[in-house]
Amino acid sequence: MKKTIIFDFDGTIADSFTIVVSIIQEMMHRSQKLTPEEIIGLKHMHLLEVAKKEHLPVWRIPFMVIRGRRMMNSRIGEVRLFDGMGIVIKELYDSGYELFIVSSNSSVNIEKFLQSNKLKQYFAKIYGGVGLFSKSRMLRKTLGANKLSPDKCIYVGDEARDVKASKEVGMRCVSVGWGFNAASLLCKLKPMAIADRPEDLLEIIRAKDS
Repeated sequence: MKKTIIFDFDGTIADSFTIVVSIIQEMMHRSQKLTPEEIIGLKHMHLLEVAKKEHLPVWRIPFMVIRGRRMMNSRIGEVRLFDGMGIVIKELYDSGYELFIVSSNSSVNIEKFLQSNKLKQYFAKIYGGVGLFSKSRMLRKTLGANKLSPDKCIYVGDEARDVKASKEVGMRCVSVGWGFNAASLLCKLKPMAIADRPEDLLEIIRAKDS
């Protein structure tokens, strides 16, 4: 069975953290921007901890996500590819891995980004619009729809919820240290490995699948 890598998008492939933070501030009508210290603090929190800190009712989160995706659509051209990720994606594809994306961002935004960075041809399928609390459900659907075995897949993501979702479906997870959540928080959840740089992904994945 073909070996598969499933990528998260924001914070893993796309360097969208600054734009996401500005969109959140706009939606919450904050009169003052988050300070650099507050932004660093967010990286050490789980999603529900962030909502609590910002006095945001949990029931409002899904509606904000939908609105945030629409706002991101007009700013996707500002989002940059993390240095080195293009090479990593091509190397994995050329090595025979089947590549997917499962993300909370919209498929339209992801496809627009991949096309502008000449990466769309490397991905078999893109599953966007995933609810913030339903990533494990979409991972199961992805496995079933593509007849994939979880023990032959690795999920690559940057958030605590990525680690939890992959474990719920029996899939290995490599966390990246350059995204939304700090490496110190991710380490506590015990992913299979943590990559400090995009090029580390190649070494980690090849070592685990050798």
